[in-house]
Amino acid sequence: MLRRRMASPETPADDAAGERIEGAVLRVVHHNPQTRYTVLRVVRPGEVAPQTWVGRSTGIEEGMQVTAAGEWTHHPNYGKQFNFARIAAKAPTTLPGIQRRLERYPGLGAEKAERIVQRFGLDTLAILDKSPRRLLEVEGIGPKTLERILAHHTARGGPTAEIENQLLELDLPTHFADAISQRFGETALTVLRQHPYRLAREVRGIGFITADKIARALGVDLESDERIEAGLFHTLEQSEQNGHCALPLPILVQNAERLLELPPVRIEAAAMALVRSGALVLDQREGDEGEPLPPLCYPPRFYDAERNVAEILTDIALGAGKGRGRWTEVAPPPGLSAGQLAAIAAIRDAGLVVLTGGPGTGKSTVTRAIIDTALANESPVLLAAPTGRAAKRLAEATGQRATTIHRLLEIEGGTGEFFHNAHNPLPEGLVVIDEASMLDLPLAEALLLALTPQHRLLLVGDADQLPSVGPGNVLRDVLAAADRPDSPIPVVRLTQIFRQAEGSSIVTSAHAILRGKVPESDRAEGGQFYVVQARDSERAHELVLKAITERIPKAYGLDPRTEVQVLCPMHKGKAGTEALNAALQAHHTAGAPELVLPGRPPRTFRVGDRVMQTKNDHERGVFNGDIGLVTAVDPERQILTVEIDGDPVPYDSKQLSALQLAYAVSIHKSQGSEFPAVVVPLLGEHHVMLRRNLLYTAVTRARRLCVLVADPRALTQAVHRSDAARRFTGLRERLLAALRERLGERRTVRHIDGA
Repeated sequence: MLRRRMASPETPADDAAGERIEGAVLRVVHHNPQTRYTVLRVVRPGEVAPQTWVGRSTGIEEGMQVTAAGEWTHHPNYGKQFNFARIAAKAPTTLPGIQRRLERYPGLGAEKAERIVQRFGLDTLAILDKSPRRLLEVEGIGPKTLERILAHHTARGGPTAEIENQLLELDLPTHFADAISQRFGETALTVLRQHPYRLAREVRGIGFITADKIARALGVDLESDERIEAGLFHTLEQSEQNGHCALPLPILVQNAERLLELPPVRIEAAAMALVRSGALVLDQREGDEGEPLPPLCYPPRFYDAERNVAEILTDIALGAGKGRGRWTEVAPPPGLSAGQLAAIAAIRDAGLVVLTGGPGTGKSTVTRAIIDTALANESPVLLAAPTGRAAKRLAEATGQRATTIHRLLEIEGGTGEFFHNAHNPLPEGLVVIDEASMLDLPLAEALLLALTPQHRLLLVGDADQLPSVGPGNVLRDVLAAADRPDSPIPVVRLTQIFRQAEGSSIVTSAHAILRGKVPESDRAEGGQFYVVQARDSERAHELVLKAITERIPKAYGLDPRTEVQVLCPMHKGKAGTEALNAALQAHHTAGAPELVLPGRPPRTFRVGDRVMQTKNDHERGVFNGDIGLVTAVDPERQILTVEIDGDPVPYDSKQLSALQLAYAVSIHKSQGSEFPAVVVPLLGEHHVMLRRNLLYTAVTRARRLCVLVADPRALTQAVHRSDAARRFTGLRERLLAALRERLGERRTVRHIDGA
């Protein structure tokens, strides 16, 4: 068994360019070494009045000539200022200019600086970067002085400054300079200029588009193998962002052709060369009847992960090891449906059970009964979910402790590895995973690596919801494999809506959507489900704001900042998360103390803002999807504090990149969460996203109230478009093959070696 650890995808780069200006630094008003936040007074050529420039920088000093890129903004207290995203000092090109720069170094003065320049001439700065010990050749420069010179030179940029200058010339963000310098050391400039595509593979945050921009500017051959290979990797990485684990070879070549603008024959040849080298895997699969399926081209990590998931699920389903006995029967609680009783009976005998059903069908009730059965049989029980909010809901529903899967596996700080793994599995017993539709392939693999054939595994989820944000379609693939009549994996589908849920128009509307029926508004005031018509984004924007700031608080007594959530299909547009967040922030926290973060555009957080954590941070105990309120800001130190679930969580300048406004979030981001009230704009401009599972997911996030602000045509399209966006995965076929092989019905999964 392979059981290989997954690597994290790289973040996309921001290549946006701003206005470029030059000037001379009159004064460094403020500089924070930790955050690099800097305030400068700068005079531009031909002007007398100084300007204020703000942003992040290293090594900018008074008297320097600088070039910056950014945009003009207006600060409510300080007025007009230039907010730079990139800044670099121009390297002096004359002997007097080099000498003036050296005079500012500690341990040097005019006399020693003059001696250095006399000794090395125009090569002085290059000597400092590449052979600094040669300064000992100059009279008056000893080891201690050299140490002070180098400390200052490193602090103010050193080789990194030269990389910044190169990036600035290429109209690229200079904040990449530190990462490039740290990764490649003394060879950084050589790599930047001669092998720019290595940046896309080896420097986090730099993708193919940025690397290709560098390469084109430097005149790199556009038909080079290095460029084509980088384009193929980028194409697969982009497909990963859309949930794919692999791509059929013809689609991979077609997509890369659009990116690279090269002949497909040339691209396919490069792809097969990568297959032969082991950098990619080409996998030929067979269908249910042994028919050949189109070969899929995988990154090796996803190929290995699918094999691991299929093999371990098979081990658990078939009880490959000894020692897992049958549980004794425990009297179930009264009033359970036949489906719920079937789920309890299944888990007594089977190692793996899948429990699925919509809202109001009693998944939580049967999960509690299964947990009670396990405890009565003296079996340890471990409960987990993919996100913190989903884990909290699971704990509330069962009365038992529940954690995120990451916490269950105990991620080890700094390494990204899990304490519980194939070599150190979780304690044997029942493992319950709720919101299993959110399981992506890497997380599913990490979880299963920590299980043994002696574990019992209950996967609970709603297969009609959106799939995971990350790559894979694990729950659907497992269900598809388990649904075959000869499958040893029990699947229990709960369909009966219980009496307490029948009175909820949110529940009945959700089930109507699943049947392909457009839901209708409650007619009476104080209802739970409403559709408000809006034909365009301007009107929708206006109605969403009115619903949140006026109508819902007045009619339902809900706090608009903490109990009402806007869920959007998309980020852009007047009815997207960005515009609605800006408008709701302006309404709720205008005039409150604020922290403005440099960038294009600048980001502003104010005391009282509703915010969301967008990445898992296990060391600090905050997770992707956690929502809180900003309670304090410190503009000087570029830090703020957020209260999440009653606990204060500090954020420094680096950690703030994982924080975003959360008055409005995407429907995808809301998975696993539940809110007292949700407001959902649904318009024609969202047509790319309008599918039944998207609308169904949004509606089922609401507990007390759901308001659709919708164009009727868009609502109808969403309800009737039942085809889920296709994801290219091989897990279903791989799981079927593993089960057949273990049961003696052998059909092979062939691995093409690229020949």
